Amino acid sequence: MNKKVLYVFLILLAGLIAVLVYTDHRSTQLDKRPDNPYAYDISEFEKVDPAMIHYSETRNIRLGKDKARGISWFDNHIYLVTENNLQVISQEGQQESKMTLTGRPNCIQVVKSGIFIGFDNLVSLYNFEGQLIRSYLSESDSSHFTSVAFLEGLVAVADAGQRVLLLFNEDGTLIRKIYGKRESEDLHGFIVPSFYFDVAFTPDGELWVVNPGMHALENYTTDGNLRSHWAKPSMDISGFSGCCNPAHMAILPDGFFVTAEKGLVRVKEYKPSGELSSVVAPPSSFETGKTAPDLAVTSAGEILALDFDRNSIRIFEKKDQHGS
Repeated sequence: MNKKVLYVFLILLAGLIAVLVYTDHRSTQLDKRPDNPYAYDISEFEKVDPAMIHYSETRNIRLGKDKARGISWFDNHIYLVTENNLQVISQEGQQESKMTLTGRPNCIQVVKSGIFIGFDNLVSLYNFEGQLIRSYLSESDSSHFTSVAFLEGLVAVADAGQRVLLLFNEDGTLIRKIYGKRESEDLHGFIVPSFYFDVAFTPDGELWVVNPGMHALENYTTDGNLRSHWAKPSMDISGFSGCCNPAHMAILPDGFFVTAEKGLVRVKEYKPSGELSSVVAPPSSFETGKTAPDLAVTSAGEILALDFDRNSIRIFEKKDQHGS
């Protein structure tokens, strides 16, 4: 009698185990899993008061099959680098020229002196006929150049691989390395967790660099001394979210900053002092992706957002500039 009870017990136990295993298997399938109780809901931060959005999208240039890598604007033309070429595009979206590059570019900056194109460990300067003038080289094989800026004979290059800002004379001579703020009470320097590291000059000649891990923009003298900075670590619309933002930055003719964030994608305009001035494009404008658009600005104050997820150039204007 005892053996029969034991057998029945073992059979029931085996059945119970089988049910539990099956239930657990079903619950781990992607379409059967319960909601993650620890998941962070960011939906409230995706909503933006329409009154804060002072820009509207007025044009959209689709780029076809060539995968975009970086954008610049000069003399009423858009300059675009893709996986292996340089394209010159009219403001109406017509391709005017195309040149094959010898490497995979990361960034571009076009000024009166020529076309600066950044690769992993060098920046090449071309004239407007496409001829190579000179190169600016890194001393390290682990370099990864992500941004280049030029002003009055000085070339600034952001090296995300080395987490350093390089300053060259226009002739190609490296004159200084800037490692970021390293005071006794604050030894962080540039914190660059991923390949997002941007630099730009203001119209007045001030050197600004993004410190993405600190959610900060920092102003340095060309001697490498920190002059000022402002930081906005916050999920709120007025700040920068995630591990490392803003991912891209540009400076308008009036000295205001334009920033683009990855993850919770949004484009915003800030006063030089760091206060939010306007939302350019809220997260709802980037529902199809999580990649921060690269940025360029025109002399008229238009903002060009290179949408990598849509592979298109999206042009935004102040609403009062076009009667909206």
